[in-house]
Amino acid sequence: MQYTVSELRGLFDTLDLIEELSQKYEYFDKYQLDQRDNIFQVEFMDQHLKSQNSKMIYHYFMNHIDELTLYEKKGIQKISDYYLKEKYAKKYFAKNLKEAKDEFKVKWLECLTPKLFELSFEEDLDNLRLFYFDYYSEKFHLHSPTYQEILLQIYGQDFVCSSCRQIKKHRDKVIQFYHSHFISKKYPTNADVCELNITQQQAISFFHFFLLQVNALIKSYRISVEFSQRALIKKENHKFSIYLSPYHSFSISLFEFLKLFGEVYFNIHSKNKKYEEYSFYQKEAFRYYATLLPIISQDIAQMISKYFIEIGTTEEVFHILLKNFLALRRNPVSLTNINVIQLFVVDMISYELEEKWFNGEISSRELLEKWKEMIEEYFGKTSSNQFEITLRIFQLLLEGLGIPLLKLGITLSTFERGMLTTQYHHPFKSLLEHYRSQTLTQWLPNMEFINPHSIKEETLQYMFLYLSQLCNHVYQ
Repeated sequence: MQYTVSELRGLFDTLDLIEELSQKYEYFDKYQLDQRDNIFQVEFMDQHLKSQNSKMIYHYFMNHIDELTLYEKKGIQKISDYYLKEKYAKKYFAKNLKEAKDEFKVKWLECLTPKLFELSFEEDLDNLRLFYFDYYSEKFHLHSPTYQEILLQIYGQDFVCSSCRQIKKHRDKVIQFYHSHFISKKYPTNADVCELNITQQQAISFFHFFLLQVNALIKSYRISVEFSQRALIKKENHKFSIYLSPYHSFSISLFEFLKLFGEVYFNIHSKNKKYEEYSFYQKEAFRYYATLLPIISQDIAQMISKYFIEIGTTEEVFHILLKNFLALRRNPVSLTNINVIQLFVVDMISYELEEKWFNGEISSRELLEKWKEMIEEYFGKTSSNQFEITLRIFQLLLEGLGIPLLKLGITLSTFERGMLTTQYHHPFKSLLEHYRSQTLTQWLPNMEFINPHSIKEETLQYMFLYLSQLCNHVYQ
């Protein structure tokens, strides 16, 4: 039986709508009565996509792949990934992937008791490892792949090999730098440094003011910001809603807001990629780069000083922001941690243990124990406990395989042209110049920085030097 391309494109539209509605209503409790119609709609379309007729259309065009345009080839790859995920989710979790992830999140937030913890943790992680193994093996046509072999397929040889090489080669240097420049000098914790005297409501007002200043980057989209129970983004037509975690301090909320704004920018400007996972790089790059803005220039501080007339000069505001962004967190795995070097070390631990876990060098039970040991080894006594570490492990692994290495590579790539100062052509230079000259409409991100590529050897040294200079600027 022959099928038309319009029938295939109908499947693309169905999948796009499933993704849009799933993301749109992620914020709401699935049991809310006013959202049941939308949930039923998603479930109906999901069943349609999994129907025999839809699969026949899919298989027909997979056998006629050479007749398709580039757009259609990318679309059919997305459908293939969808089918694969559902196939192995049903095998290992007895439900679809979204339901399984939701169940994990609820379970680990509500059922963290010592006895249930040990048994359920091990079983869930074992199944998650098998899911990833089978899914990526079939997706990339690999036989018994290792962790690195899978990442090579997702992010490319140049990025993965150069990132892995630097992390493994300079691991001890990173730890030594952290201890010699932060711990031994007894840098203050976040509890010891003063914060900008800005209330929750004032923070919301400022974030909307910020959006007005960078309106040229948003195009025709509208963005709202509010505080809620958890941080996420909701998209509806041409509107994005940014939901921030409960208010702790202005610096923490600023960091979170900028990270989510970076993700919104990615969603506005992103284009289809070869693989779904490939887009993780761009999303994480935009998220991470945005969070660095307050410490690489005084532009954010100037914006704050301009908005809150009596809060202090630009230099004073910048100084307070730097102190808060550099302050040590007693709990390094906390979601409110905004210290760059601590986050780098945590991601390094995550990458090292994730690789060993996936390759079968350590069991799921040992994964937790090794995490606890390395946190204590690198950070000393912290306020984190095994439950927080467990949540951290699950949070990272539910995002996808290889996310810690991805974050490490993006951090290193930030410094591949030197330090983040005017003397170097760093990733932010063009953006800041356009912002200051009020020509943001003409700015486009440098694709070299937001796509996986080979990470230069000297980047780590530039990162060390830059962080050292920031600390000296604040504390001397």
